[in-house]
Order: sequence, then structure tokens, then C-alpha cells
Amino acid sequence: MINKKYLTAMGALLWGCLLPVQADTIFSEDFQDGEYSNWSISGDGYDAANYYAGNYSMRTDGLRQGVIAVSTEGYESVSLSMDLAALYLVYYDFCYAEYSTNSGTSWNILHWITDGGDDGSFDTTSVSTGLDDNPNVQLRLRAYTWYGNYCYGDNITLTGTPISGGSGPEIDVAGSGSFGAVVVDGNATNTLTITNNGDSNLNIGSLTGLASPFSVVSDTCSSSTVTAGNNCTVGIKFEPTTESVFSDTLSIASNDSDENPYTVNVSGTGVPDNGGGGSIYDPFTGDGNVSRSNLGYSFMTGSGTLNLMNYSNYAVPANAANPSNTFEGKLTLSGEYTYGSATEVGGDNNLQYYPDAEHLPEFEFEFVQHGTHFIPVTRGLYEDEHTSWAYILEPGRVWNEDSDNGYSRVSFPFSLQERNNDCIWNGVMTFLFKDDGSVSNVSYQIASETCLYMKVNFWGKLSASYSDYSVTGASTIKSNYEDEVARRMPVKPISALATDYPGNGVVTSNIGSDITAADMTIYGVAYNGVHYSGGCSTRYGDYPFCEVMNVPSYSTAKSVNGAYGLMRLEQKYAGTQRTLGIDDYVSECYGSQWASTTFENAMDMATGNYTSSTSHADEASQTKLDDFFFKTTHADKASFACAYPYKTTPGNTFVYHTSDTYLLGRAMNVYYQGIAGSGADFFSDVVVDEIYKPLGLSPTTYTSLRTQDAASQAHTGFGLVYVRDDVVKLGEFLNKAEGKIDGIQTLDSTMVNATLNLGSGGLSAGSSADKYNNGFWYYDIDQATHDYGCSGAKWVPYMAGFGGISVVLFPNDMVFYHFSDNDEIAWGNTAIELDKISALCP
Repeated sequence: MINKKYLTAMGALLWGCLLPVQADTIFSEDFQDGEYSNWSISGDGYDAANYYAGNYSMRTDGLRQGVIAVSTEGYESVSLSMDLAALYLVYYDFCYAEYSTNSGTSWNILHWITDGGDDGSFDTTSVSTGLDDNPNVQLRLRAYTWYGNYCYGDNITLTGTPISGGSGPEIDVAGSGSFGAVVVDGNATNTLTITNNGDSNLNIGSLTGLASPFSVVSDTCSSSTVTAGNNCTVGIKFEPTTESVFSDTLSIASNDSDENPYTVNVSGTGVPDNGGGGSIYDPFTGDGNVSRSNLGYSFMTGSGTLNLMNYSNYAVPANAANPSNTFEGKLTLSGEYTYGSATEVGGDNNLQYYPDAEHLPEFEFEFVQHGTHFIPVTRGLYEDEHTSWAYILEPGRVWNEDSDNGYSRVSFPFSLQERNNDCIWNGVMTFLFKDDGSVSNVSYQIASETCLYMKVNFWGKLSASYSDYSVTGASTIKSNYEDEVARRMPVKPISALATDYPGNGVVTSNIGSDITAADMTIYGVAYNGVHYSGGCSTRYGDYPFCEVMNVPSYSTAKSVNGAYGLMRLEQKYAGTQRTLGIDDYVSECYGSQWASTTFENAMDMATGNYTSSTSHADEASQTKLDDFFFKTTHADKASFACAYPYKTTPGNTFVYHTSDTYLLGRAMNVYYQGIAGSGADFFSDVVVDEIYKPLGLSPTTYTSLRTQDAASQAHTGFGLVYVRDDVVKLGEFLNKAEGKIDGIQTLDSTMVNATLNLGSGGLSAGSSADKYNNGFWYYDIDQATHDYGCSGAKWVPYMAGFGGISVVLFPNDMVFYHFSDNDEIAWGNTAIELDKISALCP
């Protein structure tokens, strides 16, 4: 008798042998999330995530193209499929779906459409040869059409089977989905690290499944390719609004053959706040076992002299534990005018001209703790009676170390700003405290600045007191801070430009290399929604709080305060405010020399009133320093600014005058007060409330240097302070968003277009390669020694600041910035590298 079980087993075995090997998805893109930020976009024309009949696709026209690099390393039998459609094509219009096997050196046409095939329906074309085991594959969707004649790309798929002997992609997820107890209306965030432990690319799709009170708050994984041995991160947040137990499941789609989707169980309990302060916002994962050789408990609570040291001693250590104490109330320092040291670096001996230079201003400030974060209630510029310095306080961190005997440890950044000027020195303070009001001494150190004419180290150890009480509006302060952090642009190191855009030959060490490294404060690049930061080195190691390191505006304020202010005024009110007369709104400017000078002339520094027609001669004079910059009242500043003699018709000759931008700020303020009332303030009400806040800039930007009198006039041409996230947002606001916020035109579109596309406009600014227009400088890269392939003049707008500051708005939607203090503003080496990623002259 034949054994039926044997036949069944053999049949199953034979059937299994005959089944085809299941192909893995190496890469897939259907654009259904409505974005394609991981593609490199270049070329004249337009691109959009096109939505029609429930489907998204990438739409291009003109000479626009999108390119993405993928890898088929570790796969064989690789097949590529791409959909292509077109509309409104005419003779000699073409749409292409292409691929390259050599990092874009040459391209193969997978499918093309021309006039006659443009009915809007998608054609699917595939290729299954020549793509195996190749790390240098690139895919391209390309238009060669008139503007408005559209190409559509969609449903791009690369599949293959792991090469025999390989493991293929293997997903592994580290980190916990368990939040434990979190107080109602509080929140906590956990980070998951997704690692590819296989030997071929892990292609991650969408992350789904979480519903309130859980959410994904940061995500570098969705729709990404993780190469073997590398990882990405996902932040998940628990924010209970009721007392209850919550659970959910995060589902992670990928091409892992046996764990797709990978699921993470997420849970947490909302508990009442019993007066203990509550939630752990942004918790640490360490156990507090920290080895510390400097600034230890005995030193902080006892005697001993503080010395300058590496900033790592002020930073959060790797094994920091969550704080067991909660700070809310006032921190007061004692002995500011008795103790403390300051030494000028470099031997210029300018410090002697600053009274009480080695001493900090009086310190008495309120703080609110939110989880592991330490938030000053007063943000932005704060001036007291100190003759030389003003304070700027930024948020820091709170944590526990086992050796601190039950105290929690705080470290927070602060800056000293030169009174009535822009130099900024960056430092950190640290101390220990307990819930019962016990507090240690406070140690502080400054070893970095952005200041051309004076580099100084400050350090000291001061006694302190802690007044523990409920701060008014604490919950709002915490909520606003969370929003501030959440709205920062995602940051990667500058080196990631090479890995995010492989095959382009980018040498990231050349970016920023025009500036002497020892004089660089911060630098970076914003592109495709990512902020690539070059770090923030000091004379004593890296600054522990790069994300909120303060830098001065100097004359970049002429662009983002004066020019943006006038563009907003033009958009906000009907008419042409830029043609209003300065003499009608600045009473000190009267007489025939001001009769025909407009707001726009003042913005362009082309009032026709000057002493010398040499571009910077008036600005560099000692008279200008003594009678304008060193004066503190509006009456004095306006008297000087209005007194230049008439030389030529306004609008024809550029002469660099910060005083002209001051007059513009005053004129806009008086005009605005005529509409909104005498108590209104143009900088606060319009520039801050209608531009800076909607852009998500830090509260640091909400203040400005002002005249020290009843007028309290914002300086306009200088006197702002930024953190690095502010800089890239202000650049992208004009360069990428073209003056729109959330799709709404905020700046006048005519002025925006004239600023971004100079053409033959602008005024000569000292050489044939330099111009000035609408508060921006321009450099013609067609005259650079490097060949960018420009067919003619290519004027790149940029902001510049005294001492070595540039914010460059490249025509490929990139923003580059550097803040330094050696009077260097060049960015040629950077332009060469960024041109490799996306052509400056396509």
C-alpha cells in the first residue's frame, strides 16, 4: 500500500522546488505621500507633486528633471519598471524615463513620449538586464518641453533576488515603545533606531498605525534606503489628555522578506499630576553612572578656583539619567561685580576700553524646567545697567549623575552682547540644585565669539540662590518651547551631503573652506528640507549647545528686517509703499535733498545724499562711528543720517550707508503708526508677528537693538541675533518659498521676483562682479574662475555682515551660510561643491 502521508510530503517538497524565487522590492516610489524630497531636482522649469483622480505623480516641465540614486548591491535578476505619461506636448517636446548604471555618467532611455502620445495615460515599461549587483544605479524623470507642457512619472519599482549566499536586508529595531507613566497633558518622546543587519539595501516604506495620544514626531526612515550596517531613527511621542492605559502598534513596511511589516508595540499610562511637576519631556536613557574629573559635586558645592577647560565638561554626558528634581522659580547670582576673569585673545588690547569688562551683568532670572529641558522665561536681548554687556539666555538641559548626592545638574547656554553693537560672546553656565531650594555655586565659561575686533575668554565661579515658586504661565512656556523645537529643520552633519548625494564627488571638507577655520563660528547648508550643519567649534572644544548658539546679524539685518519689512509693507497694504517719500515720515530729513528720496531708495542705499561716492568711504569714517553708531538716541542718529549733502538724483548711485537703512526703519514705523496707532511698533507687530513667528524662528529673533530713549526705534540695519535654524529659514523664505508662508504670499511678489532674478537691474557696488538691490548683495558667478557653464551673467543674491558673515541664496534652492570673525566673506569653494549636487547654471 502506498503511504499517503509520504506522497503528500513529497508533493509539497516538489511543489516548493518548482515555485519561483520570491523577488524582493529594492526600491519603490509611487509619490502617494505627495512629496519627493529625497529626489534631486534641477534644471530650468517647474516640478510639482501632481494630484489627479486620487493619484499623486511627479510632474515636470521645461528642462526640469528629478534624479534619485539607488543601489542594487547584493541582488541579481534585478528588474526596473517605470510609468510615464504626458499632456499638451507639441512638436519637439519629449518626456523621458531613464536609468544610469554608472552614477549618471551616461543614461539609458527606458521609455519616452513625444507629441501624439500625450493623452495623459500612463505607459509602463520595464527592463530586466544590466542592473544586477550595482551600487551606482540612478533613476531619472526628465522633461524636455515648453513650460506648461507636462511630463508625469509614477510607480517606479526595482525588484531583485538576493545573491545566493547573502542574507538580504534584515530589519532590526532598537529602543522601547513603552513610555510608562506620563502625567495628563504632559508628554514623553522615545527614539527608535532602525538598523539594517543584512548584506543588501533595506528599503523602508511607510510608518503607520499610531493614533492619538501616540504620534510620530521625527522620522528619517520613511521612504528611505538604509544600506547594510547603517541605521535611521524615528521619534514617537506619548501625550495623554486623560487618565487611562493606552496601547497601539507601529507598523514599519520594508523589503525584509520575513519581517514585513515589522511591528512595535507602543504603550503608556496617563496619570494625574500630583504636584510633582510630572512628565518627562525628551527623556534620557542612561543610568547616571558618569565618570567626572571636572566640575564635580565637591568643586561645585565647595571652594576652588575655576580654570578654562574643554566644553565637554559642561555638556550632557553620554550616560546621563533623567532628573529627580524639578526647577521652577528664580536663579540669582551673587558677586558678579567682584569675581570673574576675562582675558583678551590675540593681543589687540581692546578690552581695556570696556568698563567692568571682566564682570558679568547682574543675574536674576526665572526658569521653568520641562522634563530634561531648562527654559529661561526671558528670551532674546536683555539689557540692565551694565555699561558694556547685555545678556541673551537660551534653553539648556537638566540631568542626574550618581556622584552628585541627590542633586540634579543643569547646564545652559548664554551670551554676552556688546551694548549698542553686534559682537556676541557665547558661553555656558552650570550648577546643581534640589527641590528643597538647595543650590550649588554656578560655574561659567565663554570661549567663542563672532566679533572681528575683540576675542575674549571669560570664566568664573559665583555663589547662587534658588527661589522655588510657581512661575506665571509655566504651562504656556513649556508648550511654546515644544513647538519651537518641533519646528526646527532636521539637522545632519555637513559630511552627510556626500552620503545623501553619492556619486556626485562632493568634497564636504571644501564647504566653508574659504574661511579660516580658527575664525569660523558656525556654517551650514540647507537643501531639500535638511539642514547640513558644519558644527560649532570653540577655543576649548565643541560648543555643547550648537542648536542655540547665538550669532549676530550685523548687516544681514538690512535684508531680513529692512528689505523683508518693506516687502511685507508693500504686500500688506494696497498701493506702492516703496515709492513713499522719506521726508514725509522722518521729520529730521527735510529740505530739497530729501524731497524725492523714497523708501526704496533708502533700502537700496541710493538716496543721492552722501559725502564720498566711493562705496564704503562714508561708512568707514570715524565721524560715522562717533556720530551715528556710538549714539544711543533717535534724535542723534536721525540728525546724522539726514545731514549728508545732496550729490545726485536718488536711485542712481549706491553708497553704503547703514544710516539709510535706519531711516527706512524709522519711516516704515511712522507710516505704520499712522495706520495702527501711536503705540504700534512696526518691528514687533509686522516683522516679528507676521514674518518671524509664522516662519517658526526662535524667540531670540523677537528682540532687536533699539535707541535708548522714548522712541525705542529698532536699528533695522543691524542689531538682530539668530540661532542657526533661524538663518536657514530666513534664507529659504525668500529663495525657496519666494516670500510665501504656508502657501500664502507674505512678501510682495514683484519685489521678491526682482530680488531673486536681478537680470540687468541693481546698482554697481564697487566692481563689475558686484551689485546691490533690495537690501541684498549680488555676485556674478559667470566671472568666477570656476566654469559653472553659465551662458551669461548669473547674479547670485546674498546677505553680508560685518566681520565675516554671508548667507547665500543659490539659484538651485540651496542656502549656504557662515558666521566668522576674520573679515572673510568668500564662498567660492562652497559654490563649486554645491554645484556638483545641483547645477547653479543648468
